[in-house]
Amino acid sequence: MATIYELPEEANEEFLKTLGKEVEMKTFKTNVPMELNNNGATELVKIICVGDYTGGLRTKSMFVNDYLQKKPPRKSYRYTIGANFALKIIEKWQRSEEHDPIDIRLQLWEIGEQERFSQMTRVYFKHSDGALVFWGPDHPSSLGGVPKWLTDIKKACLSIPCVLITDNTGKEPRQWIGPGKIFESDLALDQFCRDHGFVNHFEITSRDWESGERSVFGQAVNCLLNAIIKM
Repeated sequence: MATIYELPEEANEEFLKTLGKEVEMKTFKTNVPMELNNNGATELVKIICVGDYTGGLRTKSMFVNDYLQKKPPRKSYRYTIGANFALKIIEKWQRSEEHDPIDIRLQLWEIGEQERFSQMTRVYFKHSDGALVFWGPDHPSSLGGVPKWLTDIKKACLSIPCVLITDNTGKEPRQWIGPGKIFESDLALDQFCRDHGFVNHFEITSRDWESGERSVFGQAVNCLLNAIIKM
């Protein structure tokens, strides 16, 4: 009979530290030019994208790549195993007219849904500044995974801001707010967000690669950046 051998905890910790350094050196996708003209301040911001299977686009990679690309997107992506990484330069980002514009080097880390059950999450979450947490009405049980992801996030990054995203990108977007639905009303959704400490909530009903930062996903990122830079 086969025996499962597990490394001692101290060995696991050393392995995770080493792997973490290797992971942080890799970039999955980038729109970064070879030379960046930067006359002002630069902020490095790391945002993690997490959540259980939503039943919508099936993979959060599509949203991330639509946000980055300036050409027609691929129709599908493979499921993420471990983590995918993207880097985007946002030039002259400005929180308000009262603040000077800054350049942001934005890291987007999409974490595979199965990683919630892995010790690797502590490596992926390390040094995160914010989180986008996904769920989808086409797979209602994914809402139950939201608090569990938040628990894992808070263990690694105690006070980072989080934004809730609803992936409602089926052929016909599902009605999920109303009597007898997942949330009885908009007030119930607002209360859920307050109870779990979300900065805001955004619902994505279709892919929108042309709008970039003006897309719903882009608005969610910008909302999170506002909360991060304010800290």
